[in-house]
Amino acid sequence: MALLYEANPPKLDGNGAGAMGRFMERLRDVSDVCGGIHITENVLGMRRISPILVGRRLRDVVPGVTMTLTMRVRDKSPADTNAFVDGAVEAGFSGMLVVAGDPAPNSPPSGQVPSGVVRRLLRDRLAPELDLYLSIPAKPDYAAMASKLDASPKGFITQVIQSPGQVESMVAHLPKYDILPIVLYPSPKNQKAAAFLGIDMGAYSHGFGGFIRRIHDVTGNVLVTSPGDYASLYEFLSKNRY
Repeated sequence: MALLYEANPPKLDGNGAGAMGRFMERLRDVSDVCGGIHITENVLGMRRISPILVGRRLRDVVPGVTMTLTMRVRDKSPADTNAFVDGAVEAGFSGMLVVAGDPAPNSPPSGQVPSGVVRRLLRDRLAPELDLYLSIPAKPDYAAMASKLDASPKGFITQVIQSPGQVESMVAHLPKYDILPIVLYPSPKNQKAAAFLGIDMGAYSHGFGGFIRRIHDVTGNVLVTSPGDYASLYEFLSKNRY
């Protein structure tokens, strides 16, 4: 049971080497104060350094670190997804969230959908070393989840939530599945992200430690994201270990 850190790799641009070095330093440091690291892929459709490359380097720097990652399938063929899974296993990841992903420039859709990919990977035993997860909205329509449930994932990783009640409802409705809630760290530097996600950080910013603990008591794990403020989240994690 742990607080986990969500990491967005640097964008692929002219400063990739320098940005990657700083990013790896952050991951090395934060791995000492959290229970694991989740590495995303091409957030908002922007090309970023591969989470598999990040995982390989992190494993070398912090042997034994618990790592999970996201795989987007909107622009991957079945062969691409198989290669991605093989790379994730080789890099030492223990779990993978499968999502469609946001549209990306010059990347035509493949026609694959997350539930179908998870179903195929499990059916053909192509990822026995990985726990596979699908996404779930913060306010799910459980009656519309048949295809996701039929895929038989290990569990669901939520969109960003802002109420323990949202998580308690998911656990009550989906008792056979692991639920991993995502929480946005309440910092003024994350206001842009909050506005984009439609999150009112004021609903939980006061007494944030208690807010996290209540969710953690329900699910056992919480994934915390803070795209605009690494330093404050690092300080929080260093003082709140579970």
